[in-house]
Amino acid sequence: MKMIKRMAVLGTAVFLMAGLCACGKATVQINDSGMVTELEVSTPSTVEKILEEAEIAWKDGDEVSPALDTKITEAGEIVISRKNTVKLTADGETREVVMVGGTISDLLKQEGITLGEKQHVNYELDEYLKDGMEVKISYSYSIEVACDGETYIRETEAETVGDVLAELNITLGEEDRITPAVTEAVTEGMKIVVNRVTFDTVVETEAIEYETVYEDDSSMFKGQEEVSRNGENGEKQVTYQVTYVDGEEESRETAEETVTKEPVNKVVRVGTQEESSSSGSERSVVSKKAFYDCNGSGHGYYEITYSDGSVEYEEF
Repeated sequence: MKMIKRMAVLGTAVFLMAGLCACGKATVQINDSGMVTELEVSTPSTVEKILEEAEIAWKDGDEVSPALDTKITEAGEIVISRKNTVKLTADGETREVVMVGGTISDLLKQEGITLGEKQHVNYELDEYLKDGMEVKISYSYSIEVACDGETYIRETEAETVGDVLAELNITLGEEDRITPAVTEAVTEGMKIVVNRVTFDTVVETEAIEYETVYEDDSSMFKGQEEVSRNGENGEKQVTYQVTYVDGEEESRETAEETVTKEPVNKVVRVGTQEESSSSGSERSVVSKKAFYDCNGSGHGYYEITYSDGSVEYEEF
């Protein structure tokens, strides 16, 4: 029975050299892109036969060292370098790269990429390449986020503003405002502001101001005015839809108004009578005062004083 032992290793392959077993057997290690299989084989035996015994397949483009027809007569190592097609994303562009064997570090070196201080790759540099691997080089940015009274200063590799909020577990309400927009790409030194928007219904009692109404009165001379009724403000209940931004009122809109007390207009009588231009012994009106009944009927009488000192009373 063959004894096969597999183990994963990282880094440069290390060749194990040992003497020929006296029994015609040797221990061979097969390094298949970092996965090591240890196998005891009869010697001499070719590399191809050893791989078949280890049930390790290969395909066109893979490289095997030593060559498949090489005879193994002593302990040693067989290295398989796989042909890998990987997707490499850098600076927002993705391209396919074909490379036989190697690590992430080898891939970057082949493509002439030197990582800057704020550049990162999504695999360890010494990790072996695998077919179909997606290698992404990203940038980190120093940003500032203001939300809910807190300011977060952090380093992030997020690509968009929305990704930053997700990193911070910040959930946006339907009406919340975010500057810049969630779809904006993150840039160095970016300041992101989240404003919470809430609404409330507020009911307030407000005054309805009375108006002043002027009425002509032919029993009074021009230039004379008298208040026949005092004005009184009314009241109304106004329902507002109020918008708050971060707890501060930003605006309000009237949703409904209900008059609870009608205003009473102020009434002022304005004289229209022309003063007499006659002279001589004809008497003239010196003053005309109105006196109202206490029952609120609006009726009363005028006290008219003439130039000759006489006084007359006239009902209205």
